[in-house]
Amino acid sequence: MNKYETIQDFMSSFGLKAYEIYSVPDNAKLPYLTYSAEIGKIGEETSFVVNLWYKTTRNDLPNSKVDEIDNALKGGAVIDCAEGAIWIKKGSPFCQNMIDENDSSIKRRYINLSAEFIML
Repeated sequence: MNKYETIQDFMSSFGLKAYEIYSVPDNAKLPYLTYSAEIGKIGEETSFVVNLWYKTTRNDLPNSKVDEIDNALKGGAVIDCAEGAIWIKKGSPFCQNMIDENDSSIKRRYINLSAEFIML
């Protein structure tokens, strides 16, 4: 798989439907996650944002998914791709809670990551 397919596969591994940030279909059902991965050239580290989207009155569901992603990235995660590998690490701050001013049942978690495209 190329680096973009590899990122899609990794983002889909958390049990939610994963979409690139500007590719969410109109009929998408919550919960899902969106991501924007700007994977640069070999050796470059770039920012990488993941948004978790839930429609619920509870915080435990999105918070549990944040914990799952946090645990998967202890020390970073190196995922192989056809061109080498991508090293995904936690950014700072790792996660921020966001609200939707129009719908208080929309729970959003804004997760900061970094990604470095490396050769193996």
